[in-house]
Amino acid sequence: MSCAVKKITGPAGTDVTLTIGRAGEQESFDITITRGKIVVPTIRGWQRTEAGSWLYMIDDKDKIGYVRVTSFSEGTGLDLNKVLRELEAEGLRGLILDLRFNSGGVLNAAVEVADKFLEEGLIVITRPKSWIASTYKSARRAGTHPDYPLVVLINRYSASASEIVAGALADKTHNRAILVGERTHGKGLVQGIAQYPKEGAQLKYTMAYYHLPSGQRVESRDEMEKQGRDDWGVGPHVEVELNSLELKEMSDVQRDNDVLFSAGHDDGGAPAQRHTAEETLAADPQLAVGLLVSKTKLIESNLLAGSMN
Repeated sequence: MSCAVKKITGPAGTDVTLTIGRAGEQESFDITITRGKIVVPTIRGWQRTEAGSWLYMIDDKDKIGYVRVTSFSEGTGLDLNKVLRELEAEGLRGLILDLRFNSGGVLNAAVEVADKFLEEGLIVITRPKSWIASTYKSARRAGTHPDYPLVVLINRYSASASEIVAGALADKTHNRAILVGERTHGKGLVQGIAQYPKEGAQLKYTMAYYHLPSGQRVESRDEMEKQGRDDWGVGPHVEVELNSLELKEMSDVQRDNDVLFSAGHDDGGAPAQRHTAEETLAADPQLAVGLLVSKTKLIESNLLAGSMN
């Protein structure tokens, strides 16, 4: 893979010719593409349309939206804000934020995402051994979205920046979100990489630790396992574990819904495989429970509003 990447990559604006071979076809063919910067969007919905755009409303009747954040990059906050505005214009009443399989990314992007749902207060503290050098990231009232029910999906592959967002939104300081799924990966570390000039060596070292708004540290799985403990990372309010078969079925359905089919490509005559919302929920117990929690919170808020009136 790395060998192929080295041969394909090059200066932006230059051309590269690829020889393509397809299963079931004897003849290969060449295509020439122009190199350029590839920007992979980090915000996704539950299904692509045939035109390539995303569907974000997982429940049209109760107006519950679904947004999956695949990683945290510089554009994640802006992209999320745009999607939320579109959903709110459609009457959004509840949101499911999916951070499963999100291994992290840029710290400031994670802070921006959490800030969309918090009016004020701390989001995260990065603290080295010397508390004097601690840094504090706080929410700003401007740009905060409405206080609709928020469910965050997490699993063992949610790490680093994902743990910051999930931990901050669920922290007792804010109580903004309900976490559904499995305990997160448990990285809890701010790490740096030092480059050495000889032989391309690198040294990865721990610079600081993550702490939630209440001061609780996001514990490292490695450190906790050495102590015989299992309270690393961020734990869910509602635990829903998937076995290997359930995980595969969920991944298969998600992949089918994610695939982008180019115009005129019929994949050898096979139609594009898409799954309805009902089929997607049936294949994904964590998402199904998340939707149930969202509906429950909507009922509770409606009852509370009724009692106040």
